Amino acid sequence: MSQDLQQQPKVPEEALIKPVRTLSKIWFVPIVALFIGIWMVYYQWSNQGPIITIEFKTATGLEAGKTKIKTRDVDIGLVNKIELNDDLSGVLVTVRMDKNVAPILNSDNQFWIVSPSVSLNGVSGLGTILSGPYINMAPGVEKQKSETFVALEAPPVTPKGTPGLHVTLNSESEFAYKKGDPVVYKGIKVG
Repeated sequence: MSQDLQQQPKVPEEALIKPVRTLSKIWFVPIVALFIGIWMVYYQWSNQGPIITIEFKTATGLEAGKTKIKTRDVDIGLVNKIELNDDLSGVLVTVRMDKNVAPILNSDNQFWIVSPSVSLNGVSGLGTILSGPYINMAPGVEKQKSETFVALEAPPVTPKGTPGLHVTLNSESEFAYKKGDPVVYKGIKVG
């Protein structure tokens, strides 16, 4: 009988069950994804440049989301929106500029549309045949900043701040000069 007692299995004592309150490792992935998403939104928002508005007579060839703003053949912005102004006399183009361009958005900056053209002075804008028209910007010299501009109908003859003598020619004869005509002195083009 003593052997029977020894061979009988022992009844275990009642087990103590404690609930585990740890976070599952699977939650690590969505939490990391959430932080990466928040960081990406913040990074995008903090690196956006200023929004400016340029008034044009017409928006010939301009497309929102496609037309670029350039200076010295470097992309510095992109057209966001094109709409008619309040009195329907022109077009307002809203542009998102690059962040690094903000310091040179002077009040006397000049903007114009570059597209292919043929005139007596020659052919210009041939590079836009494949890429499409773009808006060119000539930085001004004023220190005052601005977010609204009125565009030129044609490129300026000389950029703002160009040194030299600026002369106004008047003629009493019927012959009329037009913008861009060369000034020749003793057979040499001087202006």
